[in-house]
Amino acid sequence: MPTPLPPSERLEKLFRRRKCWLLAELAHALDYALISVRRLLKQIGYFRSYTHNGKWYTLRDAPEFNREGIWHHKDIGFSKHGSLVATIAYLVARSPNGLSARELADKLQHPCHAVLTNLHKNQVLDRLKVAGEYRYLATDETVNRRQREEVSGLRAEPTASLSTQAAVWVLVEHVKDPALSFGQMAVRLREQRNLDVAPESIERFFQEHDLKKTPGASSSKL
Repeated sequence: MPTPLPPSERLEKLFRRRKCWLLAELAHALDYALISVRRLLKQIGYFRSYTHNGKWYTLRDAPEFNREGIWHHKDIGFSKHGSLVATIAYLVARSPNGLSARELADKLQHPCHAVLTNLHKNQVLDRLKVAGEYRYLATDETVNRRQREEVSGLRAEPTASLSTQAAVWVLVEHVKDPALSFGQMAVRLREQRNLDVAPESIERFFQEHDLKKTPGASSSKL
């Protein structure tokens, strides 16, 4: 009669069959209590997914992380930085000008609007609105100052395209007062809509869509 494998080897054998397991599945396959499976995983080393509320497990040597420490197995995401919150904080801190929710979702392949809102509310992340879109920044003083300087450069970029939201509000303000200059429109959007849009971007939007402006209205006029 063959000698039974030690529990840790039985667990590793399961992970050789499948890269990712739910804790309950492992407990059933091993006929162990959940607490015993957790103990075994801790001994061997593991990662928990940052997607699916952290329900999926993989062994520590399984992931092939990309440069940012992200690995996906099918639709399950793992991070060498740990949880979704820890991974977002890492990605934001290492970005020169912060990251938007859209950019983070692209990197993580996972929506994170609600998480970002909570992180900002709890002062874990800072944020600025640029052209109708929030950019999330680190709260570390040195990193935050550098990122804000970079974001200021983005705001001043004359060729920046308007977001859909910003374009809608530009048209609303133009209909309300066609005599507004591009500079006046930018000021009004900032004061009334909390949108940071460069006058040059509004001018470019009018040019691209062949919209007529009243004579004398220019980006240099406030």
